[in-house]
Amino acid sequence: MELKMNDYLLPEKILFNYEELKQELVEKIAHYETLVYTDEQIKDAKADKATLNKLKKALNEERIRVKNEYLKPFEDFEKKINEIISIIDEPVTAIDKQIKQYEEKNRQEKLEKVKELWQSLDAPEGLTFEKVFQEKFLNVSCSTKRVSQYMIDAIDKFNRDIETLEQLPAFSFEAQQVYKETCDINKALLEGQKLLKIQKEKEDYQKKTQRETKEVNTSPRTIEVASASEETSTETETDGKMWVSFSALLSTEEALALRDFFKGRNIEFGHVLNGRELYLISKVFQQYYHAGIDEIKEEDENVKTVFEKLGM
Repeated sequence: MELKMNDYLLPEKILFNYEELKQELVEKIAHYETLVYTDEQIKDAKADKATLNKLKKALNEERIRVKNEYLKPFEDFEKKINEIISIIDEPVTAIDKQIKQYEEKNRQEKLEKVKELWQSLDAPEGLTFEKVFQEKFLNVSCSTKRVSQYMIDAIDKFNRDIETLEQLPAFSFEAQQVYKETCDINKALLEGQKLLKIQKEKEDYQKKTQRETKEVNTSPRTIEVASASEETSTETETDGKMWVSFSALLSTEEALALRDFFKGRNIEFGHVLNGRELYLISKVFQQYYHAGIDEIKEEDENVKTVFEKLGM
């Protein structure tokens, strides 16, 4: 079967007064390019524009007419050819369907062989078939030998990377877990570095907290006694007195002298808890809610000291 074309003639040229028309237009356009219309000549400008557009429209219409005349035999030819092609497409589609079914069957058979090949290898924990498999394994051009070598190389690389991560000084386990999930050693190393940074920041924070606590515990003892203060209770007693508080940095001798002064004048005074002591009391009641005071005092010397100050 073949297409046989009858002899036919194509026009070599479509003849018209090309040179004459072109020359006339070139001269006319040159005139318009240098022409400047005055306000009084705007009417003439519009007339000239209309004349040129009319000529342009006539030329374009003739171009379309001639083109359609020449295309008529071609369009008829094209229509008939497309009709014949559609007849060919029907069996091609049916044949192509069978070919694809055959190829898919072969791919599935090869997939099973590739899985069996993987199962025969000593794969490490964390390296699964899904992480190693590639679609190209199922191509006809990809031999079983090539697939086998690729899998062996993947296992060797996995083991080497795990050995590298085992040498990390810290967070080796966490880094290995990331690698087993991603098979990306760069991500695993970054995870180890991130955790190490967090640990260092935590240690620095704990050291800072311990240092601040130590400074509070070792700072000069502050004796708090009743005095005038804007921040104190405004509860007024029946005799016109009220409880107020203040803080003073005193030596032991000075503190005793102040105490004797208050006693000599029958001024009531008592201990005012500082922030550290309030924290210890809060801690006691949180941790020993169901325990007795005596039992608490026996277990924690710091707490015992606070309760002694409170007279408990």
